[in-house]
Amino acid sequence: MNRQSFLNTVMKPARYLGGEAGQVVKDPEQIRLTFALAFPEIYEIAMSHMGIKILYDCLAKRPDVAAERVFAPWVDLMDLMSEKDMVPWSLETGRELSTFDVIGFSLQYEMTYTNVLKMLELSGVPFRREERGAKQPIVIAGGPCMVNPEPVADFMDLCVVGEAEDLMGPLMDVFIKAKEESWERGRLYREASCIEGVYAPALFEPLYENGRLKEIKPLDPEFTKVRRRVVADMDSQKPPETVVSPVVKPVHDRLGVEVARGCTRGCRFCQAGFIYRPVRERKADTVVKAVEDGLNKTGLEEVGLLSLSTGDYTCIDALAKALMDTLEQKKVSLSLPSLRVDSLSDELMNQIKRVRKTGFTLAPEAGSGRMRQVINKDLSEEQILSMAARVYGLGWNLMKLYFMLGLPTETDEDLEAIGRLSCQVAALGKKGAKRGRGKKPLVNSSLGIFVPKPHTPFQWEGQIDLEESYRRLKLAKSSLGDPAVKAKWNDPRQSLLEGVLSRGDRRLSRVLELAVKAGCRFDGWSEKLSFDTWIESIEKAGLTVEEYLRPRDTAEVLPWDHIDVGVTKKYLLKERNKSLAQERTGDCRKERCTNCGVCDHKNILPRLAETPPQPLEALKRPESELRVLRFRLEKTGPARYQGHLEMISQLVRSFRRAGVELAYSRGYHPHPHLKTDSALPLGVESLVETLEVGVYELGRVDEIAERVNWVLPLGLCLADGRPKMPGEKLAEPHEVTYMVSNMGSFDKEALDAFEKASEFTMVRKTPKGNRTLDLKASVKELKIEEQGLFMVLAKAAGGRPKPYEILENVLGLSPWQAKAGRALKIKARREG
Repeated sequence: MNRQSFLNTVMKPARYLGGEAGQVVKDPEQIRLTFALAFPEIYEIAMSHMGIKILYDCLAKRPDVAAERVFAPWVDLMDLMSEKDMVPWSLETGRELSTFDVIGFSLQYEMTYTNVLKMLELSGVPFRREERGAKQPIVIAGGPCMVNPEPVADFMDLCVVGEAEDLMGPLMDVFIKAKEESWERGRLYREASCIEGVYAPALFEPLYENGRLKEIKPLDPEFTKVRRRVVADMDSQKPPETVVSPVVKPVHDRLGVEVARGCTRGCRFCQAGFIYRPVRERKADTVVKAVEDGLNKTGLEEVGLLSLSTGDYTCIDALAKALMDTLEQKKVSLSLPSLRVDSLSDELMNQIKRVRKTGFTLAPEAGSGRMRQVINKDLSEEQILSMAARVYGLGWNLMKLYFMLGLPTETDEDLEAIGRLSCQVAALGKKGAKRGRGKKPLVNSSLGIFVPKPHTPFQWEGQIDLEESYRRLKLAKSSLGDPAVKAKWNDPRQSLLEGVLSRGDRRLSRVLELAVKAGCRFDGWSEKLSFDTWIESIEKAGLTVEEYLRPRDTAEVLPWDHIDVGVTKKYLLKERNKSLAQERTGDCRKERCTNCGVCDHKNILPRLAETPPQPLEALKRPESELRVLRFRLEKTGPARYQGHLEMISQLVRSFRRAGVELAYSRGYHPHPHLKTDSALPLGVESLVETLEVGVYELGRVDEIAERVNWVLPLGLCLADGRPKMPGEKLAEPHEVTYMVSNMGSFDKEALDAFEKASEFTMVRKTPKGNRTLDLKASVKELKIEEQGLFMVLAKAAGGRPKPYEILENVLGLSPWQAKAGRALKIKARREG
């Protein structure tokens, strides 16, 4: 079935068509292996994830491997796929997921497991490893969830534990050899297991006794443990050089540059702090170059310096200053999304002050000092309040605070302390904040339920049940008495299920199968969570929630005991005992080694970037006065599924990618001088849009268009450029002409009836209410031609109708048929 025929009927169809600037399509003659980079979430989330970008770049450099992205379709398209028997496809070439040699899932969050199975189900790929034949794809998974792969182990041929950059090359070599020599899967598992960081679940067998895990038995004496793969030196791997520019705005719409991995603060609840050790920082000059190159390739307006604790980066002050001195001139902001209160120096605050201010986030995690000692969050109340006062004084009006409920040893007094601390922060805002456009200071206190995670000191602790979660949530919210403090919270039902999956074993594979068959999907979205179905699935599998939420004895076998992340169990037990004694563990970056077990002090060891970056040259504006140019803009093919604002964003970034300096408005939030004469309806193509843009550029207008066209996403094109004429206004056309094809059959008598009618109205439903349109006044011409349906539409009372509205209301086509029609705007006429 033609995919184009139904994409107009789903939300944000541009998610599914690719065509982005920067995507890589390989020469079929050189391809020896096809690899699906699968992400079990929608496009906007997947394209925000750094791991996908790193893997895409790694594989883009190999001409013999076609790495193509396949993301989870949203529920509307999922339903259509089930109804029409269609398979998820890749963004690069449209290849069906089931036809790839390897499907590699990136698993960042346990609540996406059902989407993994749903994508396999839509593709006709059997869930379980042993049910897949030799011609079926190899299914693998990586990501932080793989430090306990057991809940999905029955579905995976292989799992990647740890960091994959320098692992992907050897693993692709094994896959190619296995394909070309027709290996049996058993040989593939053994050969792949020789690569450090690769886990073959088929080579391990869990044994149970009295309903509990007794042993994880290795079936091959050569493979008894799986050691996490670690990139010893971040500078041995370049930041991604192949950068795809999303056509739909991602959740994190910025250029992310990873400045470091690992964190040695030792927060005892934080899984990432243990499984990404040791600290490895990129050289500051490498970061600066990655920022420059990334902006040149993307044209983005924001740079994010990414790590678990960006404020701890050794020369962060000098790096932030060097970047801001240049970024500010480029109208690019700098964000530091992971900052700790005690890592913010005066110099860094001065740099942050130059960035566009939205909200500032502090993460005390616990309301009382006692609880912060338990979790090793070495922050005093005085430090938190002092930082809040500084932030308010610099002009922020929104403060975000993050807290967890259900931490080990937590009491009601600790919960009430959350409210006291939040109100104290709000009081500082009222006292010292600089008012911004009349906005009152506000504190958003985010409340989440604590989930014990594998490979942390709290991996043995119990998780509070649903009833207790609601009780503690109610108590914490009731303590937020100040109207300037707003509570936000995660759904405790999701936290409960996350807790089951986080510390689960292979028996949960049956639960996942039952849940998916019963309709579960997108469980990480609270509005899509079918909690009762999950509970029924757990019970049908003969399991209980209580068994997975219970405390673990320190002597019992844990489902992830055969996964070695480097941090020893002895060290985790020591940290657990220190938490109960409220004893602090220092940061080995600044204090002595804590002997956690990760470092061998030869190859694997902390690596700090102590040399500040070289000063950057100041930008020089081209010696040109402001020029306002006009172009004819074509919007065809996949670009027709971009919304108007998405298209404008693509145009702005393409001019920036092409090195054309745009003119910007003045003020705190400057906007580029770039606009069109009208906003096309979604799904409609055009050859006659008018684009006006202000630039500081000496080149010929046709040369400017050629440079921009080279970097535009597929379907957008500039043509017929010229300077704007004096006094010329950019106005919406009075009449527009469309040619509509591919609309299917219709009753020609309906067309005759419309022609003879003295009046004909339609009602358009909008978020602001219903609007009546006079179609007899709007439709100036409507006739059948060889190419399709020719229509001329004018503005009239109520607005101008859209082409598919004419097909539906005048010709009587169904909404499906009407939106499947392909409308091309071929002429625009202005009054006068």
